[in-house]
Amino acid sequence: MMAESSRSISYSPAEATDSARKLWLAATSQSDLDEVERLYRWALSSKTQQKQKLSPNTNRDENEEKRKNGDEPPKKKTKSGDCGLNRTQFTQAGEKLALLLCQSGRCKKAKKGLASMGFTCRLAEQVLDYPCEGDDDSSENDDGSALTNNKMKEKRKSLCQIVDGFLSQLELERLRLIFGSPSASYWNDHNYAVEPPSPYFSYVIPLEEVIPTEENEMKRFGFIGHLVQKMMACPLLNENFPKLQSQANFVELWAHNRPHASGHQMHFDSDDEGRGGIRNPIISTIIYITAEGATKKVKATGGPSLVTNQKLSDIRLASKGWMAHPKQKRLVAFDGRYLHGVVPGKGFQQGRRVTLMLAFWENIKIREGREPGSARPFPDNNLPEWAKHLVAPFNEDGDNYGSCVEAAPVKLDRIYETLDGKARKRGTGMPTYDEVFQGF
Repeated sequence: MMAESSRSISYSPAEATDSARKLWLAATSQSDLDEVERLYRWALSSKTQQKQKLSPNTNRDENEEKRKNGDEPPKKKTKSGDCGLNRTQFTQAGEKLALLLCQSGRCKKAKKGLASMGFTCRLAEQVLDYPCEGDDDSSENDDGSALTNNKMKEKRKSLCQIVDGFLSQLELERLRLIFGSPSASYWNDHNYAVEPPSPYFSYVIPLEEVIPTEENEMKRFGFIGHLVQKMMACPLLNENFPKLQSQANFVELWAHNRPHASGHQMHFDSDDEGRGGIRNPIISTIIYITAEGATKKVKATGGPSLVTNQKLSDIRLASKGWMAHPKQKRLVAFDGRYLHGVVPGKGFQQGRRVTLMLAFWENIKIREGREPGSARPFPDNNLPEWAKHLVAPFNEDGDNYGSCVEAAPVKLDRIYETLDGKARKRGTGMPTYDEVFQGF
């Protein structure tokens, strides 16, 4: 892509936006991101639906000049039909450009464009342009040792729990075998796609088939059964989530494999995606399989998980939140009733953000079906390759929790703000979903 930008290229506006997003998802340098911005700006300002030559002369210096002059995403007076994009394409391109601005310290430049698209507020700058892990060393002492008592007390107040080192090396290797490659059978068998996203699919296992008894060792589920048992017996989790052992009857599992710049919109975990009423899990968990960065300064791929203090029944937007960055072998757990999502990774980073989710339910309906879907029964006969690896025998000696260390999530005192970066006033009520800019 960058090699081609050294000469004029014939693009339609729609092709330019498609190329911009593809380049963004594969970006490896600031030059790539500058090219992404240039493509979006050109597509949104083009005056014809016919293919035009996109001049390469808009270089980084000209981009910087535009930034200084306060260029924003398209304003309301620019009609989608005038630039060769239909309304949906125009809005999507405008939102992507706004996200790029917000994640590079230019939230103010996005204000007019967002307002023209009907947004009244957005995720806060500290969410979209999030602090990187290590910028704040609150999760450990200066010498890298465990949290102090005061920090532990503060951590206990959060709705998000982090346990580092939850996975052993052997457990990590098994998970990477199953989920690590985008071409692995798990993704191919489900026609998994990131953009546009494939329909949600998950599997449910009754815990009575996983938890061993004196009469039955329950080895049918092999590795995944081992992982479920390890999580349910984890002392650190049970301290924060006492209902895990006393009330959980089912475990639901699903996974994601995303590029760095791909996120997951804010949502509530719910049975059958909320159809027929909202029913939430007792606890939702995330296991990070993501590869570590090459150096301490190079972070793991992908943006942070964000957990807020907002429930579905609330009449106001979330006022607080907690972030957990991707880190290999890390476990994140939170109460399944709360709004959460994944912020797209900012800047550029190679690799994939790979995660396995396990949600523990008191009750959830298992739904039969031939096609991938929500809460399917775990395969029983003629196991596909990925399922064979999940249920294959797994034996590991030693202390299951010897490497586990609690870490504090990044605490956020503001989740949403007005388009000009100010706190939303009390009493303004709950905006509609379409009035809140997430950017992903």
